[in-house]
Amino acid sequence: MGDVIISKYGGSSITSHTDIERIKRITYDNPRRKIIVVSAPGKRDNDDVKVTDMLIKLARTKDSDLFDRILNRYKIVFPDENLEDITAMLDRRLNQNLEGKNDADRESPYKDGIAAFGEEACARLLAKYLGAEYVDSRELFMVTNDFGNAIILPCSEKMITKRLNKTNSLYVVPGFYGCTENGLTAIFGRNKSDLTGAYVAYSLDAMLYEIFSDKEGVLASDPDIVKDPVKIDKITFEEMRDLAYSGFNIFHPEAMGPVAKKKIPVHIRETAKYPAEGTYVVHERVSDLNKPIVGIAYQNGFCAFNIWAFGLNDRVGIAYDILGIFKERNISMEFMPGVIDDISVVLKRNQLKNHSIENIIAEIHSLNDEGIEINFQDDLGCIVVAGIGLKNRKVSSANIQRTIESSGVDIEFISRGSKKRCIVYGVNHSDGRKAVNAVYNKYIRSKTHV
Repeated sequence: MGDVIISKYGGSSITSHTDIERIKRITYDNPRRKIIVVSAPGKRDNDDVKVTDMLIKLARTKDSDLFDRILNRYKIVFPDENLEDITAMLDRRLNQNLEGKNDADRESPYKDGIAAFGEEACARLLAKYLGAEYVDSRELFMVTNDFGNAIILPCSEKMITKRLNKTNSLYVVPGFYGCTENGLTAIFGRNKSDLTGAYVAYSLDAMLYEIFSDKEGVLASDPDIVKDPVKIDKITFEEMRDLAYSGFNIFHPEAMGPVAKKKIPVHIRETAKYPAEGTYVVHERVSDLNKPIVGIAYQNGFCAFNIWAFGLNDRVGIAYDILGIFKERNISMEFMPGVIDDISVVLKRNQLKNHSIENIIAEIHSLNDEGIEINFQDDLGCIVVAGIGLKNRKVSSANIQRTIESSGVDIEFISRGSKKRCIVYGVNHSDGRKAVNAVYNKYIRSKTHV
């Protein structure tokens, strides 16, 4: 089925009956669109609540009014459909005697089963509306029993190719979940419906994976930080990964792996503006060497342990010993910039909520008591400047650094990998917005060559 297109619709594309009519027109506009993956209905406006969030609350409260409000969301989207079957299905989920029923604040089979209802109900109703075949994700995905964050097992590839094998059929599949070996429903995690479509595309060697949402594509920066950022027409998987790391959440980072592995292009586009094209994520692209920056992302919530001691570089295995202290606490490192006798461990601040900073500092001190200095630095932000063309411009990093510093922002650290396709600049979060705008205005908005 290598000539098929997998189309995934996010919750923002499923909020009204008009959305469903639009999905039908798009689906039948191209006969290669054979598999549709859907999320649960999303927010209708900024003050609204996603159906999945309502379901998670329902699992905890068993509130009958909330039960009715959830079903009403489906009535709004599918006004002509009889909802008796999905009403009964939700009622059965609430009354299951599964682990976690009386403690729905923790991840459990009970909570996952109710959370998965949102996608399942939407897919069942959409399949009926389109005259398509509904396929439950439990028939396609065997997953680990890590409830709330299940991992897809390799055997799922054969399950998918065996079940979705009718070349002339149109299938609708719910995203977000799979089945454990003992028959329980387990979800992949929040915002991971993209992973369902990506793995189906991977298994079937699809020609294209489309992601429809309320966004026109991938923007060159965050519109909450930069005014009217331009849309990126084409971006590589590696560039997308760099930008997604720092908050570009339109395409879940985990979903990139399967399609990137088989070089299946992804088209991120806006449902309401179809057939307008959005952003293509591809394996390779031609880069304008005079304009090497494709996008600028920003994320806050970082901190650093800055470590210095005279002769620190001469100690064999010192970096290994320092990182071992964090590994024992299951804390991952983001960056480890350093110079002679000076090392910093940069990590996400939320990983320290159950750990004592003082104890970590004391343990690092124990590695080298003589003259070691340790400074904990909080409230850091990371600016990611991405573009495959950066590796061909030896002065790019220095020019960008000067741009940031000339805006009155002190750079706390700089990190650049061996592939040189992106550069990370650490700044105080209070300066993050200013620094991002300075780089965007000089190198993207003004189209100045780096």
